[in-house]
Amino acid sequence: MSEDKKECIVVAEDSPPNRKILVHLLEKLGYEVESCEDGRQAWEKLESGELENVVAVLSDIMMPNMDGLQLLKNVRGHESLKELPFVLITAVSDREYIMQAKEHKVNGYILKPVTFQRVTSKLKEIFPNKKFDKLAS
Repeated sequence: MSEDKKECIVVAEDSPPNRKILVHLLEKLGYEVESCEDGRQAWEKLESGELENVVAVLSDIMMPNMDGLQLLKNVRGHESLKELPFVLITAVSDREYIMQAKEHKVNGYILKPVTFQRVTSKLKEIFPNKKFDKLAS
């Protein structure tokens, strides 16, 4: 393979249907996707350093084992990961969570239900210089 390694986005989402939608959308946008069932699994993969070319984390807020907020705190507290763009996926009108996430420099939110439009517009915000192909959803 002569092409450069694809950029990787880590997805932490405990709902299989939501996770499947996110993975599908991100793959259509040309990303490699590391799909995780919860924050703990995502954190173990991120912390291990085994993932290459990670450019962002998309995480649900409410998850078992480790929620999105804790995952965000871990990422921000880790020397080599702290600058990683981090987006929370939320169905919550949980002001409390949103305030805490802001304190930990979350890069944005995607409201559920997750749609192609919402994911793409958030990625354009995070990566303003990246060209996203106009894909049919």
